[in-house]
Amino acid sequence: MKEEIVKVLQKITGEKNIQIESPENEGFGDYSSNVALTTFENLKFKIKNLKLKTPREYAEWTVKQLEDDDRLNNIIEKMEVAGPGFINFWLSKETLADNLSEILSKKEDYGRSDPLKGKSYLIEHTSPNTIKTLHVGHIRNNTLGMGVHNLLEALGADVKLDAINNDRGIHVMKAVWAYLKFGEGKTPKSEKLKQDLFVDKFYVMGAKMADDDEKTKDEMQELLRRWEAGDKEIRTVWKKLRDWTLTGFKETYKRLGSRHDHKWFESEFYEHGKEMVEQGLRKGIFKKLPDGAVLSNLSKYNLPDTIVLRADGTSMYHTQDLYLTKLKREKFPSDLYMWDIGPEQELYLKQLFAMCEQLGIGKKEDYFHMAYGFVYLKGGGKMSSRAGNVVSADTLLDEMVGKARKIIEKSETGRNFMDDEKEKVAEAVGVGAIKYGFLKVGRSTDIYFDIKESLSLEGNSGPYLQYTVARTNSVLAKSKRVKEQESKSFNSATMKQLNNEELQVLRALPRFADVIVDAAKSYSPNLLCNYLFGLAQKYNNFYNTHRIIDSDNKEFRLRLTTATGQVLKNGLKLLGIEAPERM
Repeated sequence: MKEEIVKVLQKITGEKNIQIESPENEGFGDYSSNVALTTFENLKFKIKNLKLKTPREYAEWTVKQLEDDDRLNNIIEKMEVAGPGFINFWLSKETLADNLSEILSKKEDYGRSDPLKGKSYLIEHTSPNTIKTLHVGHIRNNTLGMGVHNLLEALGADVKLDAINNDRGIHVMKAVWAYLKFGEGKTPKSEKLKQDLFVDKFYVMGAKMADDDEKTKDEMQELLRRWEAGDKEIRTVWKKLRDWTLTGFKETYKRLGSRHDHKWFESEFYEHGKEMVEQGLRKGIFKKLPDGAVLSNLSKYNLPDTIVLRADGTSMYHTQDLYLTKLKREKFPSDLYMWDIGPEQELYLKQLFAMCEQLGIGKKEDYFHMAYGFVYLKGGGKMSSRAGNVVSADTLLDEMVGKARKIIEKSETGRNFMDDEKEKVAEAVGVGAIKYGFLKVGRSTDIYFDIKESLSLEGNSGPYLQYTVARTNSVLAKSKRVKEQESKSFNSATMKQLNNEELQVLRALPRFADVIVDAAKSYSPNLLCNYLFGLAQKYNNFYNTHRIIDSDNKEFRLRLTTATGQVLKNGLKLLGIEAPERM
């Protein structure tokens, strides 16, 4: 419906870039456009011929043209000009009724469309070090990557997911050194620890000792030299620790409902990065300094230069990422390559994208840094894996699920759950609370995660939305148990008699498809979160104000309840959140 309005406005104004929004104040209609304000200056020659002197007059003229268009007459009930030249649109009752029927017909497919059909994306997300456990920052990274993946896929795009596992370097040798010194005979099973948590313990130990002792640091450098030389003993220990970590990661990814289509390992290609440096030197893109180090030349991109190869011939992260980007393009030809990485990497990635363009590895516009803000736990400071005060992803997941379990056990419904159902619901609520708590915030905003707030059944939280879905399920289940009585049929007469609370829910439903488009194209799942919260509020207001099953308008209200539950479930699924049947 939004697209139909845009097309007609484009035809009338001749303007291609037209913005249509849903006003926060519902008194201003279902949609609003400022096209008369934004195009007035550009179209002065046309305005002059029409003798229109202000944007408002131009808006009024535009509305008259719109009223003569048959395409809009079928979906719009009313159009008005407001303020200096805004055009507000109200969908007709027939259009709203048709949309309600569409939801009931399409069910889980409602909201999906194909404006991005034929487009392909590669999203790198959750790329960890293989000697550390996943922490809460990784959860934000993970939920953002998966959420954007789901949104793009809902619009018909082909989306692949990859990750780079940093499994080599001095940081890895810190864990290897500590395990060789203090881990003989110990395994995750013997220590009763999850595999990645077990390895992380040795990393923290090694990192602290390296900070305190120069000799220890030298021993770790020697281990790295031996590893790079293919030393069998060091490689065996390294692989054992890596495999344990990857097994632990797999469990956490499964719990988060996350996946990767491909995983890269730095150890498998790091030596080839130097090939890119040699290529850059031959092309005159890079320059060798007097001490033998190789420097970039990014002046035309207004970026500071960076060393791409050290004086001793060892590679830098850029060295490897240039080659990795080449591998990505060969394995996953895509229209856009996305890096779901924190904001501290902004300059690094700008330099990488510019050097890729210089080396002929695509244009810099082919690459996008999908940055996100830092994560703090409310009341806590910034975390550091080196200091060992990181809150692991598993710790947060366990705590949230545990608190959700206690809430369920105290609830009237929860007391009737069998143990396995109680565990299943607690897991869905706890994990959903974390995901929604991260996704409801704009990508670039830092998060101060509040456990209590995230589990609330009354505020803007995942459990609130899940509870609303469960409420719609309860109403529908109860309606089947109640003896059927005569009620008015759902027809045009019913639509004319709708009250304000019913209309608020009904008018919110068509926006779902529009929000998916906006959220996907801006890589902003928070837009979908905002919409779902608003819809849930409207439905709960309706539910608390009016009777449903034994009302004169029972048939319509049951359809409205079914449609609301379906849209909320569809939206939560796009966010990677499960909606339990009951709570």
